[in-house]
Amino acid sequence: MKKRQMFFEMGLLLISILYGFGVISSTFPGEGIKKADIVKEATVIELEKRVQMRPEDLPEKVRNALNDKSYAGWTISDAYLVVADDGGSYYELVVRKADEQSRMKINKDGQVLN
Repeated sequence: MKKRQMFFEMGLLLISILYGFGVISSTFPGEGIKKADIVKEATVIELEKRVQMRPEDLPEKVRNALNDKSYAGWTISDAYLVVADDGGSYYELVVRKADEQSRMKINKDGQVLN
């Protein structure tokens, strides 16, 4: 019986708290409306699209960019073709060497951009 009474009292407390928040928020309706309007009017602008690729499907020039001696020992673990909204594109590679990981941006001609 004590458990039922405890749950009942906790339920009443929770309902009272929620009701109190409702009264407070209705007292200041302008704040809630402004926040809702901002979210309602938000526009998502997609600046680029990323398409995952298998490393073996990358253009040869892009794969060969890792042949440079400064990238010796690095291997491609993930690859993406990134197409910007303006039509430009590049390849983003996630490369690994031992316990290290890095990202590279490479254009279609195999030139490292970053």
